[in-house]
Amino acid sequence: MQAKTFKLKLLVGALALAIHPAGFAQAQLNCSDNEKCNEYLVVTGDVMREPVNVVSDPKKPRLPLPAFEGSGFLKTIPGFSVTRKGGMGGDPTFRGQGGSRLAIVDDGQQLYGACGGRMDPPTNYIYPESYDAITVIKGPQTVKYGPVGSAGTVLFEKDRHRFSEAGLMGRASVTAGSFDRRDSIIEVVAGNADYYLDFDMNGSSSDHYRDGNDNQVQSSYDRDNTNFALGWTPSENTVVELAVGQSRGEAEYADRLNKARRIDSDSYSLLLQHEFELDWLSKIELQAYSNDNDHLMDQFDRGVNAGADVRRSTSGGHLWLELTPGANWDLSLGVDLMRSQHEGRFINQTKDKGLDDLLHKAFMEDMRYRNWGLFVESVYHLDYSKLYAGLRYDNWDTELSVAQTGTRRDELFSGFMRYEYRDGSSQYYAGMGHAERIADYWEIMKASDTSPGQKAFNLAPEATNQADIGWIYSHGVEISTSLFYGRINDYILIDARGPSTVARNIDASLYGGEASIDYDLDDSWSAQVTLSYTRGKNDSDHLDLGQIAPLESKLSLNYAHQAWSAGILWRLVAAQDKIGLGQGNIAGQDLAPSSGFGTLAINASWTYKEQLRLTLGVENLFDITYAEHISKAASGNDLPGSEPMFQVNEPGRNAWAKLTYEF
Repeated sequence: MQAKTFKLKLLVGALALAIHPAGFAQAQLNCSDNEKCNEYLVVTGDVMREPVNVVSDPKKPRLPLPAFEGSGFLKTIPGFSVTRKGGMGGDPTFRGQGGSRLAIVDDGQQLYGACGGRMDPPTNYIYPESYDAITVIKGPQTVKYGPVGSAGTVLFEKDRHRFSEAGLMGRASVTAGSFDRRDSIIEVVAGNADYYLDFDMNGSSSDHYRDGNDNQVQSSYDRDNTNFALGWTPSENTVVELAVGQSRGEAEYADRLNKARRIDSDSYSLLLQHEFELDWLSKIELQAYSNDNDHLMDQFDRGVNAGADVRRSTSGGHLWLELTPGANWDLSLGVDLMRSQHEGRFINQTKDKGLDDLLHKAFMEDMRYRNWGLFVESVYHLDYSKLYAGLRYDNWDTELSVAQTGTRRDELFSGFMRYEYRDGSSQYYAGMGHAERIADYWEIMKASDTSPGQKAFNLAPEATNQADIGWIYSHGVEISTSLFYGRINDYILIDARGPSTVARNIDASLYGGEASIDYDLDDSWSAQVTLSYTRGKNDSDHLDLGQIAPLESKLSLNYAHQAWSAGILWRLVAAQDKIGLGQGNIAGQDLAPSSGFGTLAINASWTYKEQLRLTLGVENLFDITYAEHISKAASGNDLPGSEPMFQVNEPGRNAWAKLTYEF
């Protein structure tokens, strides 16, 4: 089935490239105005080149192996780690914080998963290469994009299109790799002065991978995504876009017995953008959206009568106004609304038998919430500096329909201030941020530490106060440094040390940062070094905070000359002995101290006429056996012939090839 899907997409892509060569020629002329179309350098890691922001082009070739979901892409950015469960469904964390502490915004939509065991975190539904830009905003340094991410905000963004005359452009790529890895994508954008069509279809599949000891790790997956957007451009200043997305998938995991028989998502969005030619108002943006997740998991294939089907529906929207109250002052005002409902149906082992009985049961709601927020965010421009500030109010209504049942209302305030100063080749910044967040679905569904038979519905909102400072230098060599220190009152800790896994409030502190150096050795050779480190403390229990990735460094050497480029990446990870045994977050808890490791990856790329590119790579070149510190326990990895493993090991040596054509 996987092979047939892959071949079908490859044929569709080939057909699309063949049907209209004249149109492609016109599109190439349009594309030449876009800087991205002419960049063919291999990227080994994206670093911060402007204060608190890391901006990535996901369409560039990159090392490690091109990611098929959002978490794998984020892992290439210093400061990010991913909880390994299998081949897909990894949970991203930034500076030791994940879940709802890391806001994931999918082209304006608030996106969540449905599975109570985090088999489908929001990045699971995102195929990075189909987006035009991915931006990471470090820390609580924005209030614009819905409930504030205390760790940071990740924006997966797509472009809106305007054509001065009829044209067409696009790209197609196929990837093949070890463990029967197969990826494909076809993207087409066509339009004229009044309308445009933006379409992409992508998919990825893989069999179980093998670790460095040649043990199979239960990790197969198959995912297909289709996205369609129709735009109307009645003037040069106006865009109206209707977008529809669909994602279908299935997967197996090494950390659990349940198989994900269905991981589906459907999304809808209506967007209006209009630019004004007024002294005080520059732009208005209005968006409404809806997305629905459906996740079916079971053990029927193992002969066990156990299964569940859970769904989540989220809808909302925002209204943003971009104002210019003064010559040097830009101001954003906005209001946003979100509603989300979670429900499920479950096998009753005394009455139900198998999948058919499960699918005929009624869904029962267990939680819903509503949020509306108001924000103001501004930047004041001085001669050599900028002053940023923002304030946000969030109003939450949450209703619990299981266990003790009940409702609660929370009123939260978040805000930040940041000063940026430019002096020649240097940029300096310093900021303070405050973020408040309520417990999310996964935290509430844990047991209460005071009443283990009840849900943790009485958790206090978490309040983060964080300072961020940094220095960026660009003159012959590019240097980037960012440091942070955060105090978190009522940090929501997941504690699995007792008979029940409970959620409780503690006080915690985090500090650390990221640094990078990029240096061009000559016209062809360049080198990059990155470093990331976070230390967390459970101040209430006088312990180390759980689920904090250890010190990590990446060293890369890159070569580019005419049509050829190549890269080598050496990743070094220190041992982690500062742990909170049995403690952590909704993605997992610390299992034991971990050992350090180092891996080497290589790749090479050849480009033909700036349109056709072939990229080859090998990951984990020396086939070492290792697991990330925040990996899950390998409790579900029982494939025939596999030796027991404590944690879910990473893939062993794996090779891949990717062919990309742009038109």
